[in-house]
Amino acid sequence: EVGQTVASCLTGFGAYSEYICAPESEMTPVPPGLDPAEAVCLVANYVVAYQVLHRAAQVAPGERVLIHGAAGGIGTALLQLGQLAELEMYGTASTAKQELVANLGATPIDYKKEDFVERILSLTGDGVDVVCDSIGGSYVRRSYKTLRPGGRLVVFGGVAFAAEGILNMLWGNLILRPILNLIPDRRAALTYVRGDSKKNSSPEWVREDLSKLFDLLAQKKIEPILTRMPLAEAARAHELIGNASVKGKIVLMCNTA
Repeated sequence: EVGQTVASCLTGFGAYSEYICAPESEMTPVPPGLDPAEAVCLVANYVVAYQVLHRAAQVAPGERVLIHGAAGGIGTALLQLGQLAELEMYGTASTAKQELVANLGATPIDYKKEDFVERILSLTGDGVDVVCDSIGGSYVRRSYKTLRPGGRLVVFGGVAFAAEGILNMLWGNLILRPILNLIPDRRAALTYVRGDSKKNSSPEWVREDLSKLFDLLAQKKIEPILTRMPLAEAARAHELIGNASVKGKIVLMCNTA
């Protein structure tokens, strides 16, 4: 209704603006009293994290989970939701972000200084049950090696595009992943379509999951890690993201000096 605070995942461009036009059917009401900056973190990052864990991997309490990019926007969401799901978590991150990962309940692994495959096998003995891989590319095969029998690799991102190029990313994400499923070793490699693009085929999933997440935020069971910046500094925000110098999420604020 008019004047109500709502949230939506856009499938295209235009979110860096003060006003947008979107179908009412794609709106999810935001409960009164929530911080808008914290609420907007849930719309993409936490919806993706929730669906990776609960719809794609279908995690169970006590399972071991490896999370790549654990200090980023989706990574920190995965860690917080993983704590609520009572998971045993391991997270890759750079040295400067190790403390954050540890504070969110995971064992940090410095991917720049150690081989995460060897480290996981050393820590666990036989590997993990789930890998949440937002990197893709060459990480797909290496992530798969960390799985124990019955484990699930969920590939849901393409960060490797910037470092490895489009061909390597496509090889890992689209070609190698289905080939791995032909290996009769009781391990599975899945592709998760991000929540914002999944919306058109399953809009009820996004609204249902986002509503659950808003309830968790209202109950203070989750707390988005974020940095607020003026909308006018959008270019600078992208520089920070590109340099991997951001912990959690950057939120662009309208009507700020």
